[in-house]
Amino acid sequence: MSGNFRLAGIALLACAAAAQADPMPMDAPITDNGIETVCTGIGDEAQSDPRWKTYPVRIEFSNGGAQYLSGVHLTLADSEGKTLTSIDCAGAWVLFRLAPGQYRVSATLLSQPGAPPRSVTIAPPATGQKRFVIQFAGVGANQ
Repeated sequence: MSGNFRLAGIALLACAAAAQADPMPMDAPITDNGIETVCTGIGDEAQSDPRWKTYPVRIEFSNGGAQYLSGVHLTLADSEGKTLTSIDCAGAWVLFRLAPGQYRVSATLLSQPGAPPRSVTIAPPATGQKRFVIQFAGVGANQ
């Protein structure tokens, strides 16, 4: 009987490990499924980098006090629910270059894996940059 529990535990750990995304490098654009993505937003220098203003979509993570939170697992899905990319970002912002359309972004805090995910529907603007905030109320800053 204990062997069955051990096997079940190993299977559960394997599934959890497979569900996590590879951590993204900070301040370095990557392309996955044709979507250019940047994990950034830590420090004044990164936040004021002129390269980041060229990305049409900026997702920010904050607590109820509008303080930035860093370290999220994020999933971007198309309007039909198909996952386009899934990343772990140590920063407080994720930037996207997306084709026109509607998308669903879901995020969970890596420091609180049992907390429920937060989601937002986004659409890139025709010009400029649009800011979307995913807020985790009740969480302290720098979580």
